Amino acid sequence: MVRIVAVLTLLAHCAVASPADLLDIDGNLIPTVGTAGQPPIVVYFVTHDCPISNRLMPEIRRICEEYEDRDARCVLAYVDPTLTADEIRAHQAEFSSGAPAVLDSDHRLVALAGATVTPEAALFDRRGALAYRGRVNNLYAALGTPRRRPTKHDLRRALDEVLGSRPVSTPRTQAVGCFIPTLRADLKER
Repeated sequence: MVRIVAVLTLLAHCAVASPADLLDIDGNLIPTVGTAGQPPIVVYFVTHDCPISNRLMPEIRRICEEYEDRDARCVLAYVDPTLTADEIRAHQAEFSSGAPAVLDSDHRLVALAGATVTPEAALFDRRGALAYRGRVNNLYAALGTPRRRPTKHDLRRALDEVLGSRPVSTPRTQAVGCFIPTLRADLKER
C-alpha cells in the first residue's frame, strides 16, 4: 500500500511539473526554463563563495529589476549541491536579491544551458530556445583582471534583442569566473 501511494504521488507530481519546471528554495513552481510560449527568462549561474559572482550580484539585481518591467524573468541557479536553502537565503539577503533562487544540485540547468562558470547567464527566448549564454558584461578581462567599468553589456544587449523580436547578434560570449564543479557520481544518482 505504501508503495502504491508513493507511485501515485510521483505520477501526480509529474503531471504538474514538466522536465523544464523547477521549484525554488521556497517550494514555488518556476515553469519557464526552456519552455515555449513563456516570457524570456535569464538563468544566472552563481555560487555564494565566488568573488567574481559576488562582485556582479548588484548588476544581476539591477538587470532583474529593470527587465521585469519588460516581461523578462530571472532566476538564480546556485550550483553548489552542498548548499542549504538557508545559506542561499542568507546570500540573497546579503546582496538584496529578490530574484527566485533554485538549488541546481543535480546540475539539470547547468546541462540545459551548457554553463561552465559562475557567474554565467543563459537567456531562453519565448520559444524556449537558448538565445544567449555567456558573461553578464565584460567587467573582467580575465581571472584576476577586472576593469574599472565594463565596456560591453552583452546580456543587456541580448535581452533587448530578444524582447525586440530580433535575433541575438552575439549568442555566445566567454564568461570569466569560478568553474562549476563536476558532480560526484553519488550526487548524480540522487
